[in-house]
Amino acid sequence: MLKNSIIIAWRNLVRYKNFSFINIFGLSIGIASCILVFLFIRDELSYDKQNKDADRIYRVVKKFVNDDGSVTADATTPPAIAIAMQNNIPEVEHVARLFPRGWGNNFYVRRGDKKFIEENICWADSSIFNVFSFPVIKGDSKKALENPDAIILTESIAKKYFGIEDPIGKTLNVDDWQPKIVTAIIKDIPENSHLKIDILLSLKSMDGNNRLSNMWGWYSFYTYVKLKPGSDINVVDKKIRSIFSKSQPENKNYFYSQLLTDIHLHSNLNAELNPNSDEMYIYIFGTIAILILLTACINYINLTTARSSFRSKEIGIRKISGAAKSTLIKQFLVESVICTLLAGVMAIVIAQSLLPSINLITGKQLTLISNGNYLVISSVFCFSIFIGLITGLYPASYLSSLRVVQALKGEKTSFTNSFNVRKILVIIQFTFSISLIIGTIIVSQQIAFIRNAKLGLNKDHVIIVNDIGYLNRDDRTLLKNKFLLIPGVEKVAASDGVIGGLNWTNNIRYKESHNNQLINFLSVDNNFIEALDIQLKEGRNFSQDYPSDTTDAIILNETAAKTLGIPDPVVGQQIVWGENPNTKQLFLATVIGIAKDFHFTSMKNEIKPFAFVTRNNRQWNFTIKMSGANIDQAIANLKETWNQNVKSRPFQFSFLDDTYAKMYKSEMNFKTIFLYITFTAIFIACLGLFGLSSFVTSQRTKEIGIRKVLGATVPGIVGMLSKDFVKLVLISSVIAFPFAWWAMHSWLQNFVYRVDISWWVFALAAIIALLIAFITVSSQAIKAAVANPVKSLRTE
Repeated sequence: MLKNSIIIAWRNLVRYKNFSFINIFGLSIGIASCILVFLFIRDELSYDKQNKDADRIYRVVKKFVNDDGSVTADATTPPAIAIAMQNNIPEVEHVARLFPRGWGNNFYVRRGDKKFIEENICWADSSIFNVFSFPVIKGDSKKALENPDAIILTESIAKKYFGIEDPIGKTLNVDDWQPKIVTAIIKDIPENSHLKIDILLSLKSMDGNNRLSNMWGWYSFYTYVKLKPGSDINVVDKKIRSIFSKSQPENKNYFYSQLLTDIHLHSNLNAELNPNSDEMYIYIFGTIAILILLTACINYINLTTARSSFRSKEIGIRKISGAAKSTLIKQFLVESVICTLLAGVMAIVIAQSLLPSINLITGKQLTLISNGNYLVISSVFCFSIFIGLITGLYPASYLSSLRVVQALKGEKTSFTNSFNVRKILVIIQFTFSISLIIGTIIVSQQIAFIRNAKLGLNKDHVIIVNDIGYLNRDDRTLLKNKFLLIPGVEKVAASDGVIGGLNWTNNIRYKESHNNQLINFLSVDNNFIEALDIQLKEGRNFSQDYPSDTTDAIILNETAAKTLGIPDPVVGQQIVWGENPNTKQLFLATVIGIAKDFHFTSMKNEIKPFAFVTRNNRQWNFTIKMSGANIDQAIANLKETWNQNVKSRPFQFSFLDDTYAKMYKSEMNFKTIFLYITFTAIFIACLGLFGLSSFVTSQRTKEIGIRKVLGATVPGIVGMLSKDFVKLVLISSVIAFPFAWWAMHSWLQNFVYRVDISWWVFALAAIIALLIAFITVSSQAIKAAVANPVKSLRTE
C-alpha cells in the first residue's frame, strides 16, 4: 500500500513538475539557510570548549583606574601576579602566562634554506599544558618548556620546516637569538580558539634571575588560571585584588576574571590577543534563520494548498472506487513527506555547495558532510518529515472530506478561510522582508560611514614596512633616505607601532595636579605626524632643530590635554612622566604641541587620550606615504631596495587601511551575511506571493474570461488582480517600519559615531518591496489576462 502511495505521489510530482520544483526549491532554500546559520552559531558557541575542564579555566584581566575614576578595560596583566596567585590562593590549581610575539614584531625563523616570517609566536610558562589541552604528538609536555632555549611547534609548522623528519632535538634559528631546540610537537590550535599560536618559546628565556616574579608595572602578559573543582571564582577574584593591593598599595587598578569560553563572544577589551565576535550577532542570525525557515514553511503550505485545490475530481473518483478517508489522508501525507524529504536533500546539497563561500566570508572552516555532522544531517531529515506531516495535514483532511458529488463535478475548492489565513501569512512574510531591506540599507550606510569617515588622519596610500628595529640607527637612516628616492614615495617616517594597531600605555599627570591618567603612546620620528597628515591645533612638531625633543618633549591630542586637566596655554606646560621611587625625583616632559583628535580605535569607542614622543631607540616600523600613482611599481622598488640593503630579513609590508579594516571585521561579515539573508528572505517571500497569486488567478479564471468578453483590457485585468497584493505589501510596510526602526536603532547604539536613520530609508524599502511584489504577481496576472477567454470559460 505504501509503495502504491509513493508511486502515485511521484506521478503527481512529475505531472506538475514546474510547480513541484518551485515548491521544493523554495523550502530547500529555507532549510539550507537554517543549516548554514546553525553551523555558524555552533562554531561561535564552541570557542575554547575543546579544552578539558574549560569551565574551570579563567583569564585574569583588569581595569585601569585613573585618578578621576575613569576606567579602561584591558586584557593584559603584570607577570608578577601569576606567581603571587599560585603561591597565595589555595583555590588555584595551575596558572600560566603568555607573552605574545613581541607586541607587533614578527620573527624571522630559519632552518637551512627554509626561511619564513612567523607571526603567531608566544612565550609561555611550562605550566601552559596544565591549563590548556594542547594535544602533544611528540615530546614530553611536562618538560618541553623547562629549557630556556626550548621551542615547541605545531604540527603544520613542523612539516613546514622539517618535512617528514623527526624534529625532536633539532634546532631552529629565530631572529638573532641562540638556536632553539625543538622539544615537542603539538596538534594545530583549532580555529575555534581565541589563541592563535604556531610556535611556543620558553618564558624562562626572558626571566633571568627570576625577575618577572617581582615585576608589577609591566602590563604586557596574559594570565590564565585553572581553579580546583568546586572553587568560587568570586572568592578568587577578591583574593587577586587583595594580593595586588598589598603589592601596589597606591595603584587603583581593578582585577577580575573571565571564563575562558566567554572570551570570544563577551570580551572586547583593549589589547585583545585577536579580534573577538559579539553575542548580539548570535541572537540576530539565529532569529533571522528561524524566521526564514518559518517563511519557507508558509510558502510551502501556500503552494501545496493551491495545487491541492485542482485535485477534487481525483478525490471523487477515488471515493467512488471505495477509498476510505484515512486512505486519502495517507496519500496526501505521503506526497507531502516525499516533497519535504526531497527539499531536505536539496537543502544539504545547496548548503554544502555554499560552504566554501561562507567560509571565505567568515574566515571559518565550517563543515557539513563530515563524521562529526551526522547529527546535523539526520536532524534535517527528521525535520523534513515533521514539516511534511504538518504542512500536508490540512489539505489532506480538507480534501478527503469533500462530498462525492461536489468532487466529481470538478468544482475547485474555495478554501475561503485558508485564503484569508494565507493573506495574513503573506503580510508576515513581507513584514519580515521589508524589515530586512531596511536593515540592509542602514547597515550598509553605517559600514560605509565608518570606513569613509574623516579620521583626523590620512590612511590612504600608506604602507607599513616592518622589522626595521633590527637595523642600527645608521642603517635605518640610510634605508630611509634610499626609500625617499623611489618615484611615488612622498614621505617616510619611523615609529614603534602602528596607528590603529598596537601601542603602549603609560600613566602620566600634569605637573601641578595629582590626576594620573592612562595615556596611549607611540614613539615616532620627526616625520611621522606629517606623513599621516595629523593636524596640529597648537604648538609645533618634533624637529631636529631641538635636540631635547628626543628626551623630554611630548605632543598630546586634544582629549589627552583635556583629560589631564592642563590649563591654557597647554603648550609649554610640563607633565610628570615618572618618578624615582627612592629619590622621589620627577621625570618631566614639556608639551610642545597639541594634535587635533584622530581616530586610532574603532568608531564603537570614543576618541581616547593619545600622545607622541620621539625616542631613537624605539623605531620598529616605517610608515610610508605614497603618491597613489603606480603603487605596485613603487612597492616593487621598495622591495628591491630593501633586499639590496637588508640581507638578514625578507621584505614585509601591509597597508594601513587594512589595519583599520580589521577593526570592523565582524561588522563587515555581519553586513555581507545580512545582505545574503535579505536576498534569501525576499526570494522566498516572492515564491509565497507567486503561490498565492497563482491560486487566486486559478480561482478567478471564469471571471477573467467574462471580463475579457465584455471588453476588459489586459492592463485593467492585471491591475485588478494586483491591487489586493499591493495592499498586503502596504500593510506589511506599516507593520515593519516601527519594528525595523527599533531593531536598527538598538544596533547603532554599539557605535559612538553613527549615522542617523532617515525617513527615505523606509520609503525606499517600501518601494522596493512593492516593485518586487508587483513584478511577481503580474507575471501570473498577465498570463491569465492574455489567455483565450473561450478556453478560460471552458475550464469552468
